Amino acid sequence: MKIAKPTKWLIVSILVVSAVVFLFFFRMYRDDIKAITDFMASYEQFDKAVFFYTGKGRLDGLGKANEALIELQARASLRLSSLIKNDGALMHRAREVADLCRRELEDFGMEGRRILHEKRIAAYARFQELCGPRR
Repeated sequence: MKIAKPTKWLIVSILVVSAVVFLFFFRMYRDDIKAITDFMASYEQFDKAVFFYTGKGRLDGLGKANEALIELQARASLRLSSLIKNDGALMHRAREVADLCRRELEDFGMEGRRILHEKRIAAYARFQELCGPRR
């Protein structure tokens, strides 16, 4: 039994359109995951730089912490598609974490810095909870 020529083209065009749609959404999802992992890496870099700065109290540590903060703030402005669960909450938490990092770095009092440090860690933990289990 032969398939009519117009039917072959219809099947091929449906397959091509399906593949294009799948690749479009797959790329959006992959970009979202990359933005989240880049933010997490920037946060880890900031955390290490702040630990170095507060632990040693050296000026080069402060410069590294400021550079890490700039990168973190840039990564915190991530835009996620609705393909990611909790997309709105994740974007809000990322900005909150970056703001707490900035405030912690600007605070010169030890008691205020300790409180901001605890708030920053708690906010990042909430961010990680929203991300779900790591794969």
